[in-house]
Amino acid sequence: MRTEEIKNLFAYVLGEREIAFQYLGYSGVVLRTAEAAIIIDPADKLRSEELKSLPAGTINLVLFTHGHYDHFNQKTTVSLFKATGSAILAEPSVAADLKADIPQEKLFAASVERPFQAQNITVRSIKGTHVGPILLYHLTIGNISVFHGGDSGYVPLQGLKADVAFLPAGEPSPTASPEAAFRLASELEPKVVVIIHGSARQNKDLENLIHQKWPNVRVIIPAPLAINRVKLD
Repeated sequence: MRTEEIKNLFAYVLGEREIAFQYLGYSGVVLRTAEAAIIIDPADKLRSEELKSLPAGTINLVLFTHGHYDHFNQKTTVSLFKATGSAILAEPSVAADLKADIPQEKLFAASVERPFQAQNITVRSIKGTHVGPILLYHLTIGNISVFHGGDSGYVPLQGLKADVAFLPAGEPSPTASPEAAFRLASELEPKVVVIIHGSARQNKDLENLIHQKWPNVRVIIPAPLAINRVKLD
């Protein structure tokens, strides 16, 4: 079933302002638009049979916000690279951990000083707040903008806006919370909020906060492994 869901994600024909994603758990997500496919913080949530089901050459980029177990797993990452050959952009300490296993031309340390560009993808890194270093990512994929908050607490977002925001509600993070995620949403002004990395209660609290303030914003609390497809505008 897990393998079939991933195959289904890549079987969709997506329109210009359409996005589809599969939630892996914690803050992990496999994200597709008509122009690119990106994996963020897969941790150890992709099994070997699922990696084999990823269509060859379809993953453009793998991102890691930081090195905690619920975001990054060395063995899974190396297997993912062997299966896809995709570029990896990671918080610098994670990139350092991968240096011996990933070819130099495919491994990049993310920097808050300069955006990362790969084909039609632009990634801006924002320093988050957590136990240890963490980077948050603002992606522009063609004409779609996406924000991923890892499991950070609130930090100012320098005027960035996003069509879709993956926002952490809390557990097991000591810094993320519904209130912090709501503040991130207030700056991003997203059309769609996807709530990740929280308990059922925290997820619902964040959903309520958003609906009270912006009743027209679509809120998704994704079930693990389920595919969600969103048409923007």
